[in-house]
Amino acid sequence: MWSKIQKKFEKYPSQIAVAKEFLKLGISVRNGKAYCGGIELVPTKIADAVGVDRKVVVMAIQNIEEDEELREVFSSLRPVAYIAEVARILDFGVLEVFAESQKPGIVAGITKILADEGISIRYMLAEDPELSVESKLTVVTESKIPGRLVDKFLEVPGVIKIVLS
Repeated sequence: MWSKIQKKFEKYPSQIAVAKEFLKLGISVRNGKAYCGGIELVPTKIADAVGVDRKVVVMAIQNIEEDEELREVFSSLRPVAYIAEVARILDFGVLEVFAESQKPGIVAGITKILADEGISIRYMLAEDPELSVESKLTVVTESKIPGRLVDKFLEVPGVIKIVLS
């Protein structure tokens, strides 16, 4: 999908930045407007956040709606809460896994280690490597994760770095 978006906006790099931010944040496009869930977002505020002109946001929305496939994708987006910081406050465990983006089995390997230890998962978010700087999996667990598991996590093929909190 990302390659289709890049092709659609290849002449408009500023619009690519808008589309990327919409995907990253789950901002949907419907009827010529941008929404976060059911809340309509103002193009000027989107432009300020992305660092582009308001007209770029309006044109990106128009271009998305002109393409049937992109319209279908962007109209279906929904925001997802990133609760890792809240989890730290509530004394849950937070595991951040930095990994090779295209390596299969990372999530399975990490969740198996947690399951074998009897640690329950409350939340999980895998960031799309094409939309994020790094390929990262965030796992929030019911309880703190023991430091002794770091070496096991690092043995999972494709895992580069682990951060526990």
